[in-house]
Amino acid sequence: MKQDLWIGQGKDGSNPTALLGPRRPRSTAVSVNIVVVLLALFGFGLTTLALEIQSAARAYVAGESEWSKSQKEVVYWLDRAADTGDKIWLEQAREALQVPLADLRARLAMEQESPDMGAAVQYFIEAGNDPGDSVRMAWLFRYFRDAPYIRESVAYWRDSDAYIFRLQAILDAMQAALESEPTDSGSINGLREEVSRIAEELRPLQTDFSASLNEASRWLNFWLKIGAAVAIGILAIAIGFVFRWATLRIADSEQQFRDTFEQAAMGMAQMRPDGTLVAVNHALCELLGYTSKDLIGGSLTELLHPDQDPDSFNQLLGIGEAPKSQEHKLITSDGAAIWCRFSLSRVDDAWNGRHHMILGVQDVTEARDLMHKLHYQARHDALTGTINRYEFEEQLAVAIHHARIHNAQHAFCFIDLDQFKVVNDTAGHLAGDEVLQEITRLLQRELRQSDILARLGGDEFGVILRNCDEAAAVEVAEKLREVIEGYVYQSGDTLLRQGASIGCVTINETTLDPTDLLRLADTACYMAKDYGRNRVVHYSPNDQALLSRHSEMEVLTKIRSALTDDRFVLYAQEIRPLAEHQKPRCEVLVRMLDADGNRVPPGKFLPAAERYQAAPDIDRWVVQASLDTLARHPQQFAYLESCHINLSGQSIGREDFLSFLERVLDHSPVDPRKLCFEITETAAISNLADARHFFTRLHSRGCTFALDDFGSGLSSFGYLTTLPVDVVKIDGSFVRDALENDIHRAFVKSIGEIVSLMGKSVVAESIETDEIRQCMTELGIQWGQGYGLHRPCPMEALLGGFKTGR
Repeated sequence: MKQDLWIGQGKDGSNPTALLGPRRPRSTAVSVNIVVVLLALFGFGLTTLALEIQSAARAYVAGESEWSKSQKEVVYWLDRAADTGDKIWLEQAREALQVPLADLRARLAMEQESPDMGAAVQYFIEAGNDPGDSVRMAWLFRYFRDAPYIRESVAYWRDSDAYIFRLQAILDAMQAALESEPTDSGSINGLREEVSRIAEELRPLQTDFSASLNEASRWLNFWLKIGAAVAIGILAIAIGFVFRWATLRIADSEQQFRDTFEQAAMGMAQMRPDGTLVAVNHALCELLGYTSKDLIGGSLTELLHPDQDPDSFNQLLGIGEAPKSQEHKLITSDGAAIWCRFSLSRVDDAWNGRHHMILGVQDVTEARDLMHKLHYQARHDALTGTINRYEFEEQLAVAIHHARIHNAQHAFCFIDLDQFKVVNDTAGHLAGDEVLQEITRLLQRELRQSDILARLGGDEFGVILRNCDEAAAVEVAEKLREVIEGYVYQSGDTLLRQGASIGCVTINETTLDPTDLLRLADTACYMAKDYGRNRVVHYSPNDQALLSRHSEMEVLTKIRSALTDDRFVLYAQEIRPLAEHQKPRCEVLVRMLDADGNRVPPGKFLPAAERYQAAPDIDRWVVQASLDTLARHPQQFAYLESCHINLSGQSIGREDFLSFLERVLDHSPVDPRKLCFEITETAAISNLADARHFFTRLHSRGCTFALDDFGSGLSSFGYLTTLPVDVVKIDGSFVRDALENDIHRAFVKSIGEIVSLMGKSVVAESIETDEIRQCMTELGIQWGQGYGLHRPCPMEALLGGFKTGR
C-alpha cells in the first residue's frame, strides 16, 4: 500500500517539511537486489561445486580404468619379454608401469603431513589424466578421502602399492637377466611365474577398486541431489525473509529519516531544485545563528560572503544525481565569516514523481586554518621562517623556465657558513640557532623583494637573484659574504665570527634543471672552500679547476651509488718469489662497475674517493669482500704465503675503522697471520703516530704490514725501525728503468740490502719484462710483482687457478 510521504502542514497550509521523510524505496531495492544477487551467487557456487565433485568422481573412474589397463599391459609385456628374450618388450612394460607408479606417487604426495597438491596434480597428468581432471582429482582426494566408499576405494588403491613396487623390481631383475652372458633362463622363468602370481592377486583387487569407485560415484550423486534440494528450499525461504525485511524497512524508514535529519550533528537542509530551503535542522540554525523560520523559504546564496561567487555555488544545483561537494564562505547572523563544506545529494520521490535535494553543511573553518598552517610548515623552515629546500627547488624550476622562455638571466647563490660547527661546540645549539636567525635577517636586509632566500639545511642557504647578470650576481654575493663576515656573536667573554663560502651560478636559457643547478653551485662552493674559505666563486664552464672538481663530484656520486648497489668487484695479482722456492703471495685490487656493468679502472674513481673522504667506505667493502672470498676457498688460500689488502691513509687514522677491522677479523674463519695490509709510504709518514698505533693493534692479532710505493716520498730508513712493517715494496718508477738508470739500480739494490738486514721482505713492483725480472734477481730482491709476472684477474679466478697446482 502506498503511504503518505508528507509529514506535516505549516500554519498557512503549506508543507514546510514536505518530502522530509520519504521512504527510501530505491536504497531498499538496492539492498534487496544485493541480497538476491548474493543468494544467486550462493546457488551458482553450490551448483558449480556439485558439478566439480561429479567431474572429479568421473575422472577417478576413468583414471582407474587406465590404471588397471596399464597393470595388465605390464604383465603382458613382461610375459612377452620372458618368452622371446627381446628387451624391447621390457621397454613397453616400463612405459606401461609409469601410469600406476605416477598414480601412486600422486597419492603419496597427498598423504604427506603437509600435502603437496602441486606435485600430486603433476603426477596425475603424467599418469595420462587431463590437466583439468588432475586438479579435480587432487581436490576430491584432499577433502573427501574419508567419505564413505571413497575411503574403501583409497584402501584398495593403497593395497596395490606392494604389487606395483614388486612389478618394478621384477622388471629391473628381468632386464638384468636378459643382459647377462649367458642369459639366465632359470631366473627369467622364475620371474615370469612371479608375474603370473601377481597378476592373479591384482585381478580381484582391481575389480574391488573399480566397484568401490563406481559405488562412491553413485553415493556422491545421491547426496548432491539431496543437497541441491535442500539448498533450493533454503534459497526460497531466504528470499521470502529478504522481501519481508524489505517491506518492514520501507515501513520504518520515514521515522528514521526524520529523526536522523533533526538530530544530526552537522547542519542539514532540504531544498527544492531552484535552491529554496524547505526544511532545516537544529544544527544548521545554530551554525548560522538564524531560526528555522528565518531560513525556510529563502536561499543560502543570500548568506554568501561578498568575495564568493554565487554562480559557483549554484553549480551545486546542476543536473545529475552524483553527490557534489564544494566549500564556500558564509556570513552568520552576527557578521562573522565561516567556511562551510556543502555536500549535495539528489533524492528522487518514487511515489510523487518529483525530486528534491538534501544539503549537508559542515563548518570547516578550523580545518582550513590548520591546512593552511600545515601547508606553510611544509614549505618553510621552522627556525628561520624562510622557505625550505623543497619549495626552493620549486622556485628554481620556475626561474629556469622563465629564463628559457623569456631569454632572461637570473643567478643562484649557494651559501655555506664556514666552521659553523665551532659555534655549536663553543656556545651550544641554542646559540647556533640564534646565529642562523640573525644571519637570515641580515641577508634579507640586503636582498630585493623579488629575490628569494631559503635555508637549505643545517648551515646552508640558497638565494635566487632575479633578473641579475653575472657581474651583478658576484657583486651581490660579495655583499652577502661581507654582511656575514661582519656579524659577531658574543658568548660570555668569547666573540664568535662567521665566514661564508659562496658558489654562484648563472641561470639562463641553457640551464637544464634544479638538480643540475644545485650540483654546479655546490661545486663552486667547494672550490671556494679549497681556495681558503670565506670567498665567492662564480661557476664558469671554461674554468678547468671547476670542471675537474665537478667531474670528481660526479664520480663521487657514482661511487656512492656503486656502494649502495654492490657494484664493486675484487681483482687480484700474484706477487711471485724471484729466487727461492716459496709460495706466492697475492695483492687484492678493487674495480668499480658502472650502471651498465662496464669495469671502471681505479684511477678513475680512487682519487675522487680520497678527496671526498669516501676511501674508508671502499676499504670497508674491500676488507669484508676479501675475507668472504678467502673463507670460501680455504684450500686455495692455504697455497698462498699471504694475501695483501690495500688500505687508504684516511682509514688508518680512524678509530672506527680500526674497530671495524678487529670485529670482522674476530668473526672471520680466515687466519689473520696470512693477511698483510698495504699502506703507501706517503700515508704512513703523514700519519706516523696513527700508523704506529694502527700497526701495533693489528700486529697483536698476527697481521703483517707492507709499505707500498717505497721511495716515492721522503724515504727514510730510520722510520722503518720504529714502524712494525714486515714488507717493503719498492716504487715501480725505480724498477722500470733500473736497466738504463744506474742511480735507480743502485737505489733498488741499497733498499734491498738494508731492508733485508732489518729482517723484512722486499718486493719490486712494475716488473714488466724478463730482463727486469732477471735484474731484480741479481740485485737480491726477493719478490716481484708486475704485468711481466702476472696480469690482474678476478680474485675468484686467481684462487680457482691454484686448484691446478700451478
